[in-house]
Amino acid sequence: MKLSKIMLVMVTVATATSAFAHGYIQSPASRAEMCKLGQNIDCGLVTYEPQSVERASGFPTNSLPPDGQLASAGIANYSQLDKQSLNAWTKTPMTAGTHEFVWHHTAPHKTANWRYYITKQNWDPNKPLSRDQFDLNPFCTINGNGQAPAMTQSMKCNVPERTGYQVIYGVWEIADTANSFYQAVDVDFGNSGGTTPDETPAAASEWFKTLSGQISGNNINAGDKVIARFFDANGEVDSMRTELTVSSAAQGDVNQWSYDLAKKINATQSDVRVGVKDESGEVSPIHGANSVFVKNGSTLKSVAISYEEQKAVVNEAVTVSNVQYSKVENGQATVSYHINTTGDVNFEAQVMNHNGAEKGYLKQAMNNANQDVTMTLTDVAAGHHMLKYYATNKDGTLFAQDVVDMMLEGNSATGNTGNYEFSFPDGISSYKAGTIVLQPKNGKTYQCKPFPYSGFCKQYSETSTQYSPGVGTHWKEAWVVKN
Repeated sequence: MKLSKIMLVMVTVATATSAFAHGYIQSPASRAEMCKLGQNIDCGLVTYEPQSVERASGFPTNSLPPDGQLASAGIANYSQLDKQSLNAWTKTPMTAGTHEFVWHHTAPHKTANWRYYITKQNWDPNKPLSRDQFDLNPFCTINGNGQAPAMTQSMKCNVPERTGYQVIYGVWEIADTANSFYQAVDVDFGNSGGTTPDETPAAASEWFKTLSGQISGNNINAGDKVIARFFDANGEVDSMRTELTVSSAAQGDVNQWSYDLAKKINATQSDVRVGVKDESGEVSPIHGANSVFVKNGSTLKSVAISYEEQKAVVNEAVTVSNVQYSKVENGQATVSYHINTTGDVNFEAQVMNHNGAEKGYLKQAMNNANQDVTMTLTDVAAGHHMLKYYATNKDGTLFAQDVVDMMLEGNSATGNTGNYEFSFPDGISSYKAGTIVLQPKNGKTYQCKPFPYSGFCKQYSETSTQYSPGVGTHWKEAWVVKN
């Protein structure tokens, strides 16, 4: 297998998710989280920022998010989430009754509440998500009491009875802003919803239970191999492993290989049926995400997809170094850095403030470049900013992206408080875990660790300087260096 060679030299290394981001439903995994996990494909930018689906509060009585755009909250960059059909998205098995819902808050806000809505039993899954598709009375409301939640917040909700494919719509309403965060969760109750089966033909099907996982995944290339692997309580059942080698680019489309693999599994395995169940209880493969059904009493638990890929070499490379930035003066500043590229590279960069507002943008084609680049920032204030960049080759393949944290300063003592030795981004002396500060004594930035049991950084003050980042005698107990 050939491997791509990507060179990256960064002043600060950060994850692809944005430091200013906020929260998403981690379990049962939301549509956006499934994109991040690679269980949903062709998702666009939300793959890197499932926590940023934020819009004005007020659902369902207000007009935002717009009908037809509920999954994306009406945000153009996340519009891929609004694609809606019976088989467009990976589903999590669900039953009626008590379930745990888990939010991951990357930047916890003071919370008014969390609310959960579910589609009506007779909704049309092939039409765009809209208010008339949902029961507009939340089946679960958890009061946030105006407090900041834990980074990982679990809550128990009693899920109502449903059958088949349904969408749960989670709303995290913020107390200290006018916004909420919106998450669509695709779930499958099966034919009976986990309750006593009714007498409909579908409920009488011998293919009674749906396994966790689906026959779906990523677009792949000719020569790649896709493998369906089945698991019971003791691990993988090797005798059921089913492989398909993709013979052409057309077969490499996920909708095609999932159909072909489903047919192969049905032809070779007697203990499962792969596809979508119709009203008569028959299971047939489709061109899209296929579920796996087993008979009542089966010991199988789940199915997973893995790949053996023959990836083409990415010959292009990019190196970003020597990131520097000016002080803020009259609402303006500059950010400069050096770029080296190998081959034809389309380079795109943006500077965003801590809240996610864009303050500078650059897009430039480069061919074996070795140059300095300067970006002008406008309407900017002192504080935490991020330089985000992306690099694609001439075929449109994204091969590099990263984030550089920057702490912009004003000409005066902006950002400093009292006699503190370093700049506080918000003018206070204790922070939630993850806060980034600049230590002017050495020019480095530091991110604080959580103090045990509190979720806050260790306190630093004029009389407790041992935790001063980078210079205090015990700074490593409270901080990690970022650059």
